[in-house]
Amino acid sequence: MKIALLTYFAADNYGATLQAYATIKAFEKCGHEVELVNFVIPESVSSIAKKMMLYPKHLKFERFRNKHFQHLTKSYKTVSELQANPPKADCYLVGSDQTWNPDISQDMAKGFFLDFGDEKVLKASYAASFGKDEWNDTRWISADDVKRLFAYFNFVSVRETSGVKLLKEKFGVKEVTQVLDPVLLFEHYPELTGAITPSHDIVLYKLVNSEEFYDKCREVGNQLSLPLRSIGSIRRIKGVRCGYPESLEGWIRRIAGAKYVITDSFHGTVISLLYRKPFVSCVANPKRVTRLKSLLDILGLSDRFMPIDNDCKSIVAKLQEPIEYNYVHDLLNYLRVQSFRYIHIIGKGYNG
Repeated sequence: MKIALLTYFAADNYGATLQAYATIKAFEKCGHEVELVNFVIPESVSSIAKKMMLYPKHLKFERFRNKHFQHLTKSYKTVSELQANPPKADCYLVGSDQTWNPDISQDMAKGFFLDFGDEKVLKASYAASFGKDEWNDTRWISADDVKRLFAYFNFVSVRETSGVKLLKEKFGVKEVTQVLDPVLLFEHYPELTGAITPSHDIVLYKLVNSEEFYDKCREVGNQLSLPLRSIGSIRRIKGVRCGYPESLEGWIRRIAGAKYVITDSFHGTVISLLYRKPFVSCVANPKRVTRLKSLLDILGLSDRFMPIDNDCKSIVAKLQEPIEYNYVHDLLNYLRVQSFRYIHIIGKGYNG
């Protein structure tokens, strides 16, 4: 079956790029041909100076995309262009990541709800996310629009428990499957990382800048007598080493080899889980809580979610508390089987 996949893949973002790679890998593993729909949200305008500082990171992401994302459709700039000349495929697939969050997709939102194409083409989602607990209408798309578009979906799956609730209660979708984020469909990524070298670093991966976060991490480092290393960020923080810019492969290696991990990132947490790292997820922004809490609750690790206003001693104690990773990975293996079963069901829905 030929699949046209709509997802976030073009931004220089570690989690978004890795989830696109893993989604393609999972569907190809099940025997499907996957083509990325070149429907890219424009980057916000930044200063020339900032672009120059970020250019080394951009080059590394471009090398990754050129190597692994070779099958792309023509470029679509608007939903109207998608509707006028949709990609040729047996199935239109959306997900994962926050592809159903119109705060991100804005005037391209209806495209990510598959508002295009012949009715004969299958429409499905894999681990799509709203990125929040509640739906709010925007000038780009309303709840009525979404409800209308879901009537054309053959298969619907989401990543978070809150997404299941939204789909059923707000949009009247009766059949909803909760599946793993695609990055969790594989135990590790040796084809990207090669051998992992252990370190004594406390690795910090922080998406939203916060002096409070780094102050608390310095306290943690002092208590544990271990060095701090920030990854994935151009910021230079006093008392914290930084190897910017890491490639996607290097970003995984840093987390996989860490002594401890402190992050506010969903995919930073995911890589910590895959590579059995002692971690805490410290999130200050309540808008970023939904995805993390859902995943940690499912895996019985809700106590690893620790807002940054927790005292230093409790964070240190949690980092040093062993995680029962044999149990966690047994559960992940079970959930992988269920998630791949859903992918196979999509394949069976194709009658070509």
